[in-house]
Amino acid sequence: MGSMQKLLDLAKSQTGYQEKNSASYLDDFKKNAGYGNYTRYSRDVERWGLNGCQAQPWCATYQFWLEAQIFGVEGALNNFHMTRRDYQGYNCFAIYDAFSKAGRVSSKPQRGCLVIFKHSHIGRVVQIGNGRIYTNEGNTSALYGDRNGGTVKEKDYGLKDSSIKGYCIMDYEDKDTAATPTKPATASRGMGHGKVESFQKWLNIWYPQILETYCNGLLEEDNQYGKKTRNGALAVWKDVCNRKYKYDLNPGNTNFGEKSMKAAQKAVTRSGDGGTFTALAEGILAGKGYYRGNIDAQFGEMMRAAVISFQQDKGLKVDGVIGKESWGALFS
Repeated sequence: MGSMQKLLDLAKSQTGYQEKNSASYLDDFKKNAGYGNYTRYSRDVERWGLNGCQAQPWCATYQFWLEAQIFGVEGALNNFHMTRRDYQGYNCFAIYDAFSKAGRVSSKPQRGCLVIFKHSHIGRVVQIGNGRIYTNEGNTSALYGDRNGGTVKEKDYGLKDSSIKGYCIMDYEDKDTAATPTKPATASRGMGHGKVESFQKWLNIWYPQILETYCNGLLEEDNQYGKKTRNGALAVWKDVCNRKYKYDLNPGNTNFGEKSMKAAQKAVTRSGDGGTFTALAEGILAGKGYYRGNIDAQFGEMMRAAVISFQQDKGLKVDGVIGKESWGALFS
């Protein structure tokens, strides 16, 4: 396995890590979650004799930490075009400037490169396709209902997204070149391709109390869209409807009945939307074999293609929008 792939695998393994309120439980993904900007990443960077900026925004520090875990601290400094004396790997724009001076900034992404955003944020490009980049980011917002501050999360953006400042190109020996064209997204009737496991993990991380209360515990992350995963998704769906639209649905009732159908008239999600309803639909469609994209709560083109194919198969109105009838079919 090449060094870049090891780094991307490490990044994926960090998905779901939540920042802490204080310097306690830094190595636990869930305990002591809060808004304090305390992380294991800043702690480790400081242990290496560099400024980890603990208790401050950590999106850049996280990316340097990934680099150092694979290449060692000196290798990471070299990859970031910095030295111990001028280290500013905690600052997104300083990183961009260092790469720019080294002639390693581009307007076109490569897998494994760093993406710099205009609002002073940074991510790692893990995949490119269908006109989008797929990223792994630290210190980024979670999904609807988040009460736990920043997290490590996978996201995606259009290649022409106006928030992107540019890309810092890494010199990995095993890197692939710029985006490889892929076929337009189409739905598949196979397994969930690992996405159901991601969905189960997402439910466990962000809605543990709902699962504990109404589903007798957290979900087994087995990549199988079974009864408990379906019921967990429905319980979360009902809970969000209750909080967002002031319904009185019973999250413990596993039926998608008349009251749920009425609530579904408001729980609409379509292209360009984001949030828990979108994430739930992604997970269910993945479980039913229609969706292969990330469980990222972003309604993109892959998601729309999956919805259209599902609607066609179920004899529903084919509009790519998940509304009343589509929710009913998803939870049937």
